[in-house]
Formats: sequence, structure tokens, C-alpha cells
Amino acid sequence: MVRDIAFKFLLLAGFVTLPLVAFSQNLDTDDNQSETNELTQLFEEISRNPDNLNNNYRYAKLAEKMGKYYESIAAYERMLIQSPSLDRVKLDLALLYFKVGSMDEAKKLFLEVKSKNPPAQVAQNINKFLAQIDGKNRKHNFGANVTLGYGSDSNPSASPSSGSVDVFGVGIPVDDATSGQSDDQKFAHVRLTHSTQVPYVKNTVWSNEASFYKAVQDNASSLNTTVYALKTGVSQSNQNGRLRYGAHLNCSNVNLAEHEYLNTYGYDVFMDYIMSRKAKLRLSHSQDYRKFQNSPTVTTYEDRNGRASEDKLSLTAMVTPKDIVNASLSLRREHAGVDYYTNRSRSFGLNYTRLLENGFYMTGGATFKRTKYKDVDSFVNPFVVREDNERTWTVGLGKNITSNLTCGFVYQDKKIESNIQNYEYTNERITATLSWRY
Repeated sequence: MVRDIAFKFLLLAGFVTLPLVAFSQNLDTDDNQSETNELTQLFEEISRNPDNLNNNYRYAKLAEKMGKYYESIAAYERMLIQSPSLDRVKLDLALLYFKVGSMDEAKKLFLEVKSKNPPAQVAQNINKFLAQIDGKNRKHNFGANVTLGYGSDSNPSASPSSGSVDVFGVGIPVDDATSGQSDDQKFAHVRLTHSTQVPYVKNTVWSNEASFYKAVQDNASSLNTTVYALKTGVSQSNQNGRLRYGAHLNCSNVNLAEHEYLNTYGYDVFMDYIMSRKAKLRLSHSQDYRKFQNSPTVTTYEDRNGRASEDKLSLTAMVTPKDIVNASLSLRREHAGVDYYTNRSRSFGLNYTRLLENGFYMTGGATFKRTKYKDVDSFVNPFVVREDNERTWTVGLGKNITSNLTCGFVYQDKKIESNIQNYEYTNERITATLSWRY
């Protein structure tokens, strides 16, 4: 059974991702052929007349566009040998040195241009790169992200949309005063990061992360949530940077209504592959061990103790410089202390981002999820094994106010259909956020 599911999962992944990959690669193929011909022609012209600065500059820009950074660097260096005062060429060469990791050479050229009092915008951009170079040259790098938000839900408690619940297979109406009540929440999320190069191991980074999340409901205090999480791991890239892989360990603590609710610890492994200049593929596997805690009013949480694992395949494609598409497929399995909580689910997600003018951006997405449980819950319905179908739509608008400050608004519509009416519900959510990063 598991092999059949895995086979279907991989087959579906191929059907979904291959058209996107093919589309991206077709764009690359057409562009690459034309660019390769033009680059070859420019090379022949430079061979006949190596002192032609215009041809050298065109060659350098085209080679950089094609990802042939070292050929582009050689062309810029030839130009500076002939004309050492070309500040624009120095800037372009400094940017290339930055891309390939030659930080000392990049810093030297940036400082040379800056010393000649360039326009204010150019000096500002140079300062940004100098700050990044100093950061990369530091032994330890630290970062922070703080998000404040306000949200409104039409049905935060996931009350059944039918207005009734099954008890021993018999439908019982739910009091209107306790079902489907809307509520607002305020939340904050703080994330701290640290990374450092692993000594004596090339292209290897050790990273650490600590995060804190707090959400407070206006009315439904039983849904107040606090989350503490820690994560640490290493990642490594190959020489050309197209392949990156790594592993992390993680743990978290969740409090619900000021009582300890869930403790988890686990790991994840991943691999990123740069398929082309416009497409990146990620494969990942994670496994968590979950320990629930009963609350003063709920004595069944601990029945869900067990492990959860997830396999995920995702593709990110830049269709145009302003249009980004992300598609993902996942297979998740949750094992619990009782069979009616044990389940497996498959989900597919598709997200689109459009970069607009003046720092604005627009997002839209859809997620579809199907979950099957292992056995009946006799207290709810002794004759039916639960199956859920979930779909979620989102649309959002945001703006990068500064390079460190972003605001956003998101509307989400979620609906779950189930063969047991207790678990059918709909919820609409509107969220506004303000994020600062360092």
C-alpha cells in the first residue's frame, strides 16, 4: 500500500512539475541558442580587434547574462588594462567579483569608485554591497526578523458548518451561541538567526535559528497560542553552486490557552538543485516526534502522541523577471497512539507572485489536501472511517517600504469537506502584517 501511494505521489509530481520545467527550459533553450550565437560572433570580432572597448563591454554583459561569470570577468579586466579610469566598468566588475565570492577584489573596486564622489544613489548602493561584504567576511553573522500582525477569522474554532455533530453516529444540533463565532487576534513573531562558515570545510555553513510566536484572541481565549522553537544544522554547496544539500535538528514547545499542549523534536534533510537560470527544484524529508499534553478540560490530547513524517517536492520557476511560480507536492503520515488519529495525507499547492512597480507585489495561491484516517472513532461514528478534502485559496498585496521594512495584506478562504459532519467547516481570514528584518 505504501509503495503504491509513493509511486502515485511521484507520478503525480512528474505530471505537475515537468510542464513547468519544460516551459522554463524551452525559454532557456531559445534564448541560449541566440545568445550563444551572438557571443561567438562577438568573440570572433574581439579576436580580430581586441582593443574595441564596445565589443568587449557587450561581450562581458552577455557572458554575465548567460552565467559565464569568469568569461565576463576576463572581458572587464581587458577593458581596465586599456582604460583604468572606467568607473562603470569597475562597478560591473566589482558586482561580478561579489557574485563569484571574490570579496577582497570586489571591496577594492567599490572603494575606488566611492572615493571619486559618485552620485548619491550610486554611493548608497556601493555602501549596501560594502556592508554585505563585511558581513560575509565576518566569522559570525546574525540576523533578526520581527513581524507584528492583526487578523480576523469568521470561524476560528472550526465549528462544523452543518450546525450538528455526530455522537455514536447520531446527529446532534450544536447551540448557535457556540458555533461559528467570528473573532479577531493580535500576534507577534520574532525570529533570530546565526550562521558561520565551518572551519576547514569548503562551502559549508552551520546555521542556527530561534523563534517565538504569540497570538492572543479578542474573545476565544482557549485559542491563545504561544510557540517556542529551535533549529540547528549544516548545509553545503558544490563547486559550481547548482547543488545544495543539508540537514537540521529541531524542537518546539506549543502552549494553548496558557497550558502546555505539544512538544516536538525531529529532523529534516533537503536537497536544492538549480535546474536552469529560471528554475530550482527542492526535495525534502522531515520527521517529528510529538508528545501531547492533556489540559485541565481535555483528556484526549495524549491519544495523538506519536511521530509524523513528510516528503515534499517543490519547484520554483521564474517565468519572467517579474512573474514567479511555485508548485509543491507533499505526502504526510501521522502515527498516533490510537488508530482513529493515525492518518496519511497528500497535498498539492500552487502559488504565484507578481512584482509590481514602486516596491509593490501581489500574491495568489491555492492548496488542495486529501486526508484519510486509519480507523473509526466509535464515540463519533462507529460505522464510518473519516476522510477529509481541504481546499484553501489566498490572495495578497504587499509593499517593500524600505529594504528592511515590509507590510502586507492577505485574504484566505478555507473549506474542509468530510464524510463526517463534525469535521466540515469553512473559515475566512483577513490578515495585516508589518515585518522588519535585520
